[in-house]
Amino acid sequence: MTDIDIICGQGDTQQQLLDWLDSNAGATATENCGTVKWTNDYSGDNSIKCKLGKGIEVNFTAEDECGNSTTVSAIYHIKDLTAPIIATQAQDLTVECDGTGNLTELNNWLSSNGGAIATEECSIMTWSNNFTMLSDDCGETGSATVIFTVKDSCGNPSTTTATFTIEDTQAPNLPNTPSDITYECIGDVPDLGNLTTTDDCSGAITVMGTDAIDNTDPLNIIITRTWTFTDACLNTSSSSQTITVKDTTAPVLNLPPNVTAECSDNLSPIAFGSATATDNCDPNPIITYSDVKTDGPCSGTFKITRTWTATDFSGNSVSADQVISTSDTTAPEFDQATLPADLIVECDNIPTSEVITATDNCGNATVTVNDLRIDGSCPSNYIIARTYTATDDCGLTRTHIQNITVQDTKAPQFVETLPTPSLIVECDAVPVPETLTATDICGTASVTFNEVRTNGNCVNNYKLTRTWTAQDECGLITTHRQIITVQDTTAPVFVEAMPGDITVECDAIPSAVSLSATDNCGTATVTYNDVTTLGICENDYVIARTYTAEDECGLTTTHTQNITVEDTKAPEPATSFAPVLDVSCTNVPEVPNLTFTDNCSSNININFTETNSFDENVYVDYQIIRTWIVTDACNNQATYTQTLNVRLDEIFTEFVAPDTCFNDGIVDLFDFLPHDVNTKGAWEIIEGESSATLTENIFNPTIIKMNEEFRPGIGDILYRFRYTTTDSGCISVNEIVMNLHANCVVLPCGEDQIKISTAVTPNGDGHNDTFDIKGIDLCGFVAEVKIYNRWGALVYESNNYTLGSIDTSGVQGDWDGSSPNGSLGSNGRLPEGTYYYIINLQNSGISPLTGPVYIGTK
Repeated sequence: MTDIDIICGQGDTQQQLLDWLDSNAGATATENCGTVKWTNDYSGDNSIKCKLGKGIEVNFTAEDECGNSTTVSAIYHIKDLTAPIIATQAQDLTVECDGTGNLTELNNWLSSNGGAIATEECSIMTWSNNFTMLSDDCGETGSATVIFTVKDSCGNPSTTTATFTIEDTQAPNLPNTPSDITYECIGDVPDLGNLTTTDDCSGAITVMGTDAIDNTDPLNIIITRTWTFTDACLNTSSSSQTITVKDTTAPVLNLPPNVTAECSDNLSPIAFGSATATDNCDPNPIITYSDVKTDGPCSGTFKITRTWTATDFSGNSVSADQVISTSDTTAPEFDQATLPADLIVECDNIPTSEVITATDNCGNATVTVNDLRIDGSCPSNYIIARTYTATDDCGLTRTHIQNITVQDTKAPQFVETLPTPSLIVECDAVPVPETLTATDICGTASVTFNEVRTNGNCVNNYKLTRTWTAQDECGLITTHRQIITVQDTTAPVFVEAMPGDITVECDAIPSAVSLSATDNCGTATVTYNDVTTLGICENDYVIARTYTAEDECGLTTTHTQNITVEDTKAPEPATSFAPVLDVSCTNVPEVPNLTFTDNCSSNININFTETNSFDENVYVDYQIIRTWIVTDACNNQATYTQTLNVRLDEIFTEFVAPDTCFNDGIVDLFDFLPHDVNTKGAWEIIEGESSATLTENIFNPTIIKMNEEFRPGIGDILYRFRYTTTDSGCISVNEIVMNLHANCVVLPCGEDQIKISTAVTPNGDGHNDTFDIKGIDLCGFVAEVKIYNRWGALVYESNNYTLGSIDTSGVQGDWDGSSPNGSLGSNGRLPEGTYYYIINLQNSGISPLTGPVYIGTK
């Protein structure tokens, strides 16, 4: 019997139970008289059994057909190993403070397991939690993190966690706030007082009052008075009162009297008095004034309207005017003690007018200057009458005259740096005549230029004399002379890049380069000349090629290019050929007729050789290497080869020899091949009787023994001999076909030649083991044999007596004295004694042969 554990939730527990019941809990029973029927007392109790010790015991009864029974029992357990599955986790809950601790919400949340939902396949579930108390953070708020545990009937637990939180988010209640109000003066505003209020959850409330003053408009000051209420959880509320301060009453002014004065008098309030004022809110209002000037006929006669203004600190103001009248009767005075005196000056040194100033008792005075020119003998000789006039705002004036005599006594001067008086230059560096200008201290000046050339000994050697003359408006002059010596000392210059020294092949000598030259003063021509120096052979030499450039004055420039000519190239084939050929030994091409050319030489030496790796005694592929060594006049040498990879093919020839009798003697196989065949090859028999011998080319068939299959008129032997050698670079395979027969032999097949065994001793010693008939083996006779015992009973019979192997003495039979049915003698053999034979040789013409034969063991 086998107890069973059924795990709840793992498969079909009911089916597992039924399978266990159907199997009789694994019990088996045997019965020697009939069949056995099984029953059990399972009551259908499927309640969960959490421990193996509390399983359900089931009795199984086996009963035979006669009512005999045997009972065994086994226990099955249904085990629950899986905790409930929480399908919905517990949810956090946050509630607002209600002043009583929010017990209702907390109890409902706990009783609902925080909203968690679990499932269980096997049993009922029980929920519990670990709640003890709420933490107290502020006021009547608090929180608690609760673990909810669900267990099945077998105590398998699952947990989920959530937090219950009581919070205070409501600010304190607002009290009655004072109404908005307006005051005339800032001193009328009462002090800030405190307000009280209540809160739904928190007992301690903090009150703070502040004033925010907006005085950007002094006539309308706004005070925002705010009270802020804060509970223990820092929730705040606030209320405000607006206080307006408006000062609408302006100050009262007291003015000084109107007056009349000279324009140069002190016109400030110190001389004519200041205004005073009083105000309802400001004990010290600010008093200011501003003057407005009204001009009269001139700057010294005007009217001042002085406006006085009183302003309190609220910006309320009042204004009133005081009038002051003025007049001007005095001319201006020059400020300088010494005024400009009369002068005599050069025309380039006329002084500018001096800065003269003047002052006036009532206003501004200006000084003007006026020059009057009186001409003299030339444009730069004259007199200037310079008048200074001071004028005030009312037109009153004062004057001063200065006489300046102007004269010109200086010649003009060149402006630019003068050319070097004496200069020596190359003909290509003659400077362009400079353009000179001149200035005069009194007016303009003109410059004239003159150049004179004096030729020398060459077109580019000469002298230039240059003269510049400057004259002013009054006829005064200045001159400058320059002498330039022009000469040509520079040789011409090649235009192109000069050819450098080179080394060339004898068939690549370059032509002279077309060069040109320039000269700094004129034209130049270029010529060249070649000088050759011979070397060690006819195509080795050096060409010294000199290029000469000459200008018009005979100055020259030369350049020499050394051209080294050499012959370094060996001759090359003028005809094409294959360097490598793969050929058969039967088709080796002829040596190609090659011709060669050389880049420089017409005389070419050709040396041809050929090597052949063929070995007539080695049957492998070989090479033929053909070599041409060519040399030119300068001993430049090249080697050209043609390699023939020769395939050692076979040339097969078959020869048919005349039919030959094996008894005619030895045969020289070379007699059947051409007389010029290579005799260093190898012979072999590839077909034919192996008893014949072949020593090199000598075939000896005479040692062949005749038998029933090879005898006169019967059983010719076809021999094929192969001779392998070499011939003309190929493998020569020669085969000789020969028909070997025995017709030259005459067989003795008469009665006198027949020998019959007289005794048979089958003891395995190799002597007389069988009954033999000798002398008929090569005659083709068929022997009918009958053997009788001494009582005339037939003990052996054969219509075609089979002969055994052929030995040196003849042909042996196959009867060894055995009895056909094994009924006589021991081990199936006939007993010792004398027996009688009758032999009939069919188609032999010989009468039946009879006689005794003794069977023994020794």
